[in-house]
Amino acid sequence: MAGRTAGAVNFIFDGTKEIRDLTNYALFRGVTDWAQLYQFNQFESGYGLFLVLTIPEFLKKLRDKSDQYRKLIDTYVHVLEYEFRGLDGIDNMTSETAELTNGVKSINVINKVNSQSGSTFSMRYFEKSGSIMTKVHELFLRGIKDPTTQVKHYHGLIEDGTITEPGFDKEVFSFLYIVTDNTLMNVEKAFYIVAAQPTNADLNIYNIERGDIGFKELSVEFSGFPITNTIINQKAQSLLDWVRQGTIWDESEMTYTGVKHMTPYHTTLTGNGEGNTGKKTSWSGK
Repeated sequence: MAGRTAGAVNFIFDGTKEIRDLTNYALFRGVTDWAQLYQFNQFESGYGLFLVLTIPEFLKKLRDKSDQYRKLIDTYVHVLEYEFRGLDGIDNMTSETAELTNGVKSINVINKVNSQSGSTFSMRYFEKSGSIMTKVHELFLRGIKDPTTQVKHYHGLIEDGTITEPGFDKEVFSFLYIVTDNTLMNVEKAFYIVAAQPTNADLNIYNIERGDIGFKELSVEFSGFPITNTIINQKAQSLLDWVRQGTIWDESEMTYTGVKHMTPYHTTLTGNGEGNTGKKTSWSGK
């Protein structure tokens, strides 16, 4: 690990969006200058990405042994990333105080600062036909502990010797959650979520009532440990730049499916008007 240069100050927010220097603006003091909007560059929520970094080792081994598992697990990861709509579960940094007193009067001063520890994170997805999310979560939970016997079996991978040292390290996901500004070009904050595990399989989607037709939205919950620091923010910016290379954000530049091969159903046009009635014109494809 590189050491800090002697006398240097480490800016802990490297890798995140640069702030604007607002010290030359009066902001809301006195009469507000509504003609100077540069000073009101507000934080906007609602922009972010979710990247799957690793999947549990036993799921990876199952994937390698079966085309059916490969299709299921790869599709699950794809949906997690590409249908991501938001995450809930990031907690505040907090503090605790202790009392200083002279026996008559007292003050409280901070003597402990707390950051988030292991937590539960939730995301919302619509289940697909075929139950992609539910199947993978059931596969995961049954593999680490059979619900009837409480035996860890990894669906036969321990017994056949594919995994010789089963343990928690074979059973966790890791994710990168990136919150961006409204251009989706700059990182506001990034969280590396490690030791992540889905906490439930939503079998209750199979409860039905005749005539009650609708799509099923899942609350996908993972336990995990969030980490955030300078290095993670810098890595997140690099990965954000990579995602942007292959993603169209400007709708005017989007070539929708079918546009390149768009043709009229009737490729021959019948003319009208004097001297043109009945004249046929064929579509040239341009």
